[in-house]
Amino acid sequence: MNNRVTIISFTYPHEAHLAMAYLDSNGIEVIIKDELTAQVNNFYSNAIGGVKLIVDSEDAEKALALLKEGGYIQEPEEKQPKDKLETFSPEATKECPYCKSKNIAKKKQPGYVIAFSILLLGFPLPFLKKTYHCFECGKEWHVKK
Repeated sequence: MNNRVTIISFTYPHEAHLAMAYLDSNGIEVIIKDELTAQVNNFYSNAIGGVKLIVDSEDAEKALALLKEGGYIQEPEEKQPKDKLETFSPEATKECPYCKSKNIAKKKQPGYVIAFSILLLGFPLPFLKKTYHCFECGKEWHVKK
């Protein structure tokens, strides 16, 4: 008897079927577990740990590699620490200094910080720097005044 392992779980059964079809097309036999329970009520899916894909233990590494290649498993991106934001010239308000994308936006400061400083001091805190965020590369930066 082959040992079987759960390699990934999904919230919805249709997601599991897409991944199963992808693995089947690459020659890996897959079993779906808890599919019908999740179909009865979608809220049950989180309670039972999702709809699970189960494969033979011999095929587990190959299946994980295929799921990463197919985009079903994504590696976490490294986030830039908040206190290590670089400061650039004012031209960095028009395009990202890292990837030159124009898909950027100014990050808003939390409203409660500004409101609290106005109530307490009578004016907003001057050290709140403008932070910009790039939607293409995900980096953030400050701009010199």
